[in-house]
Amino acid sequence: MHADWGLRCWLVNRPPPDKLLEFLAPFTEDVVEVALALRARVLESLPNMHEVVWDATNAVTVVYTPTTRWQDGLCHTPAYSRHVNLGFNDGAGLSDPLGILVGTGARVRHVMMRTCEDVARAWVPDYLLAAANRAGVSTDAGDGGLTVRRSAGPKRRPS
Repeated sequence: MHADWGLRCWLVNRPPPDKLLEFLAPFTEDVVEVALALRARVLESLPNMHEVVWDATNAVTVVYTPTTRWQDGLCHTPAYSRHVNLGFNDGAGLSDPLGILVGTGARVRHVMMRTCEDVARAWVPDYLLAAANRAGVSTDAGDGGLTVRRSAGPKRRPS
């Protein structure tokens, strides 16, 4: 793990919610570290975003939204068995000067994060700020709150 991120993920003004840690428990230590480091990185740029922690079928996802509605989210960080994505809800409309955004749908684009070094890349805050600007949202928007959701049915988790 990148030394700075291991410490910084716990020093963000909001420690990881207990439910997020519970939902991430089946994942490898590496994936959990990347998920928490990415959360810290998002909250450094967008410190008051409401977090929707979602125990979904295919992933454990955190949606960062200026409201309490997940549908208004600027970005999301789904944890999968081997990586975590940094997804942009309106990523198709974002400027992508580095050509790093992946996706072919009408709106969502993402970047795969496999290590804390990926999370520490210099472009991350720029893309987060661009997403906020595109949505017309101030970087200090949000209530700093938490919503927890669980999808019904079996979950696909690492074994």
